Amino acid sequence: MRMLSGLLILLAPLAAEPKAARAPWLLFPIDVRRFDHVSSKFGLRRLEGHRKLHRGVDLVAPAGSYVVAAREGTIAESGHARSCGWYVTVAHENSWRTVYCHLRSDPRKLGVVQGLAVPAMGVVGLVGSTGHSTGPHLHFSVLDDQGRPRDPLLALYTPKETLEVLRKMGMAR
Repeated sequence: MRMLSGLLILLAPLAAEPKAARAPWLLFPIDVRRFDHVSSKFGLRRLEGHRKLHRGVDLVAPAGSYVVAAREGTIAESGHARSCGWYVTVAHENSWRTVYCHLRSDPRKLGVVQGLAVPAMGVVGLVGSTGHSTGPHLHFSVLDDQGRPRDPLLALYTPKETLEVLRKMGMAR
C-alpha cells in the first residue's frame, strides 16, 4: 500500500492542470465595432511539423482598426520584432503586461513611446499585418508577474461586456 501511495504522489504533478476559471479584468483591446472573430486561441498548436505554444490570441479586424490599451498602464516597450512585427507592451499596476503585435506601423509615430502613461482604451496602434502574419489581426498576449504567458480569453471582457462597461463609464452609447 505504501508503494501505491508513493506512486500516486509521484504522478500527481504530471496530471493536467484544472481548467482555469474566466475572471475578466481587461477590456477588449480593439474597437469592438470592428472586431470580426478569434482566428487562433492560446495554447499548443502544430506549426511546421512541431508542437508550439501560441502565446496569445489572434483577434481579426479590418486593417487600420484602433488597437487600445486593455487597462491603464505604462508603455514598457514599443518597436519592431521579426515575428511580432510592430508591437507595444504595456506594464500594469499588478506587474502583469499586455502585448499588442502585428500593428500596422511604428507606434512611436503615434507618440506611443516607452514611459508614456496610457489610460484604459487609449489608442496604442492600428490593426495591421506586420511580422509573421497571414492577414490583418491583433495578436494579443498577457504575461503574468513572472513573465509567463497566460490565456488572454480568461482575462478579457468580451466585446459585448466591454461595451457595457464603457456605457456604464459614460464612454459609449
